[in-house]
Amino acid sequence: MNSIEEIAMLTAVDVIRLIEDRVLDHKDVVIAHQERVVQMNPSVNAFDSFVEAPMVQRAGPLMGLPVTVKDQIGVEGLSRHFGLDTAVEARCESTSVPIGRLIDAGANIAGKTTLPPFAMDFQTYNARKGWTNNPWHLDYTVGGSSGGGAAAVACGMSYLDIGADLAGSLRIPASFCGVYSLLPSENALESDGMLKDGGSLAHFARMGPLARSVDDLMLAWEHLSGTTPNADEATVPQIGIWEPAQGERIADDITSAFTQATIRLKKHAFETGSADTAAILTPEAYACYGEIMGYETGALVPVLLRYIGRIFGRSAAKRSPNFLANVHSGQRCNKNAFHKALNSRSRIEKDFNVALGEHEAWLVPVTRTTAFKHIAPNSDRNGVRNYSHNFVFSNGEVNYLDAMTDFLTPFSLVGAPVVTLPVGFDRRGLPIGAQLIGRRGEDWALLKLAKRVASALAIGGFEGEPLNAADPQTGACAL
Repeated sequence: MNSIEEIAMLTAVDVIRLIEDRVLDHKDVVIAHQERVVQMNPSVNAFDSFVEAPMVQRAGPLMGLPVTVKDQIGVEGLSRHFGLDTAVEARCESTSVPIGRLIDAGANIAGKTTLPPFAMDFQTYNARKGWTNNPWHLDYTVGGSSGGGAAAVACGMSYLDIGADLAGSLRIPASFCGVYSLLPSENALESDGMLKDGGSLAHFARMGPLARSVDDLMLAWEHLSGTTPNADEATVPQIGIWEPAQGERIADDITSAFTQATIRLKKHAFETGSADTAAILTPEAYACYGEIMGYETGALVPVLLRYIGRIFGRSAAKRSPNFLANVHSGQRCNKNAFHKALNSRSRIEKDFNVALGEHEAWLVPVTRTTAFKHIAPNSDRNGVRNYSHNFVFSNGEVNYLDAMTDFLTPFSLVGAPVVTLPVGFDRRGLPIGAQLIGRRGEDWALLKLAKRVASALAIGGFEGEPLNAADPQTGACAL
């Protein structure tokens, strides 16, 4: 095995096995990884900073595996820009606890991956680094905000990336780039080192891995969490699968991908039923999420700036009734409304567990649209972006922010673990992902189920070079 691409596109589990078996030397892996970055990053643009890994293999079960970290997450001695256009090289003085566990297990941090300013967009662009491009087609978005990590993993510039998710920032990039992600159960993992000046959020913000296989997610989760799975008896898996509601505004390619996924799962002896998503994808859940998220993020911003942001964002909030309008409500930082939302959240989580019923998990879309061409915001005030863009479907339109978040924030709200995995491709050949959503606290059970689902679906990953935007074979067209 001499090809740089072959070594770079191995799964993390296979790399470690081949080093253990002396088929590969650690130096081979480091060189292949570095050459792959030189080859791919000029067009994909997934790195905020790059660290040359030492040729001496680190001790530990990860055996010097090159791993990347989203730029907002602290790693001692490495820069952290938060997607800002700053000339100051801010070096972290400490390492986030989960990242420290990876390093202790023998990982080499090979670089920091790109994000939008303060991780506040569902595309990955900032003035300092420019656009991060989807390796499947460079004209298209990688999603956000953990977009650099998903792109790097997809095309062999990283074996694992550790990103973060508040309102879909792991799940959207995983879906758009055709890779896997784990959003752990809320509080299953420490969340330190993700915000400036040591700040933290009590709810929703969670670190998690991006990878090219479920086995790699398991490897990452074992060392991030310091836990190991229990031995479970084999059972017939029961999954509730999303079905579009009457008049659902969603891309036809997503509906088709779910239809085909259902057929494949049934052929592999899965018991499938309908996911009762109407019990959780509700105006109350959107309002509850927005009130809590807006309150906690708003507390990190000076009162005057928070007020100005709400004033300038009134028109944007009207266009996004499910997401931004509710976040703006929370940014008033009304304590009574906040505590009322927390109480509602507890009840909504119980409703979700009841709706899940006998199903081990639900399979649900990530977004209303598949990956799309880069869209510039109408305005950008220090990273607070306003998008008037609507996605047009056969039966109507949905604003940018709601199209991105409608299937995401309610599951953030209830603290459930989510594995994002590929379920198909759209008509342009771009990947489509799905959320596999389990019960809070049952992360290992969900990962084991995800492995069986991924095996049944057998959706291939990225191969070869990024497509040129002008390539007539792509069939690209605007949404």
